[in-house]
Amino acid sequence: MFLMSYFRTSAESLHLALSHDGLNWRALNGNRPTFGSSIGSQTLRDPFVFRDQNGLFHLLSTNGWKSDAIYHAVSHDLMAWRDETLLPVMQTVPGTRNCWAPEAFFARESNLYWIIWSSTTPEAGEEFNAHGYNHRIWGTSTPDFQQFSPAQLFFDPGYNVIDANVLPLENGYVMAFKDERGGHTPDSKHKAIRIAHAQYALGPWETGEKFVSPLFTEGPTLFRAQDEWLMIFDHFTEGFFGAIATSDWKNWRDISAQINVPAGPRHAGVIEIEDAVARQLEEHWNN
Repeated sequence: MFLMSYFRTSAESLHLALSHDGLNWRALNGNRPTFGSSIGSQTLRDPFVFRDQNGLFHLLSTNGWKSDAIYHAVSHDLMAWRDETLLPVMQTVPGTRNCWAPEAFFARESNLYWIIWSSTTPEAGEEFNAHGYNHRIWGTSTPDFQQFSPAQLFFDPGYNVIDANVLPLENGYVMAFKDERGGHTPDSKHKAIRIAHAQYALGPWETGEKFVSPLFTEGPTLFRAQDEWLMIFDHFTEGFFGAIATSDWKNWRDISAQINVPAGPRHAGVIEIEDAVARQLEEHWNN
């Protein structure tokens, strides 16, 4: 069973949906929030649910548009969340303007978790986009989500990037990210999703030359379903989700017509959960 975490523009809180096949999704709680933040900006934008090696669920989220911290909470059952806190991940990096779309993954070679996000800092240079940002992907490692390494540049292709999603594979890692250069104009040559591969979590990352998604897409999430690798992403100017699939990471096909998602979702994350956990969620939220 697959679990999707997302927010809605009309409700910047945690929303959840379930799917048997990764294509057809049904919202929990009638597409209403299942949890809301009580700290910081008191919003959950770009919520990302991650399960650690011990089975504990972690919720990461953007803490407002301009913050040097990210939101974190934990849950044993995806129903009751506790230990809300703001992780000041960029507090020691002077001039940090923001911390957007945090996500996490487990790095086998180091036995550490990596939390990654996008930030604009003075070190990124002056090639700003139309909104005055020039992001790079930053990261911190942790063995237990209690102790964290100092923030460091995780991925810097030399241009503005956001919304990194890293998926461990059997023989390395794949990362989907948004090329954030330029503006939202008809002549834009960017504002779409690229793919990068690496043998190790800290790279070096080899980035493909071509976009894998249409223009004006963001918030990619990668997962395996239907004996293929799927990517769901957000057509942020048009208000709907698209999807593509691949079996070799080279050739992608558009499967947007095959997906059915709840109304108004933004920036999804997808993980697998046990059927028993899904049943408990349905009993709790849909009764």
